[in-house]
Amino acid sequence: MKEQNQTNKLSVGIVASVCALAVVVGGGIAVWTNLRSSTTNTSNNSLTPTTPSTQKSPDETLPSLTPVTPESPNSEKLPLPGQQEPKAVTEKTVELYWVNDSSGEISLVSSGVNITAVDEPEAILTAAFERLLSGPESADFVSAIPEGTKVQALTVEDNGVYIDLSKEFTSGGGSASMMGRLGQIIYTASSLDQNANVWIFVGGTPLEILGGDGLEVSQPITRQIFQQDFPLN
Repeated sequence: MKEQNQTNKLSVGIVASVCALAVVVGGGIAVWTNLRSSTTNTSNNSLTPTTPSTQKSPDETLPSLTPVTPESPNSEKLPLPGQQEPKAVTEKTVELYWVNDSSGEISLVSSGVNITAVDEPEAILTAAFERLLSGPESADFVSAIPEGTKVQALTVEDNGVYIDLSKEFTSGGGSASMMGRLGQIIYTASSLDQNANVWIFVGGTPLEILGGDGLEVSQPITRQIFQQDFPLN
């Protein structure tokens, strides 16, 4: 009887152990199942990177681009901003005026020279005076303008020709020499327009009195005024 009771107790213990084990195993399976299900759901719910579509909607269009074509070698080129087109050069015959001293009588004589310069009055007259101040090429003529005289400035305006000479212009010589050199300047300056007014400056100052004898110079002066005030034969 005692042995039977022990046997029954042992059977009950075994059954209890088996049940407990089943509970533990079942719980583990349930946990593992839930964990796997959670992992699967997380993986399925993760964001999948997408690439933007390159297709434009009908309302979205690219701006129109103008194709760049190579420049034709014969195409006309316009000057760049700030640049000026090159000026035309011309060859012009200009009358230079010299002094002719014959038998003590002074007169003005002219000789034509070819001037190559930009086709503008200022450029042509400036080149003409450079030739005049370098002296006559012919022995038949002389210049009453003192050696070393230079043109410091020359402009042509609507109201006449303005010329500024260096101070050497007023040095040396008597009245005849002063009248001769003055005539050379006036007539050469008005070689492009015989009726032009001529404004004469010396060292930047208007010329009013010339020479020790005090020759008064009108400003402006013209060929006609010169002939009246300083008659030469």
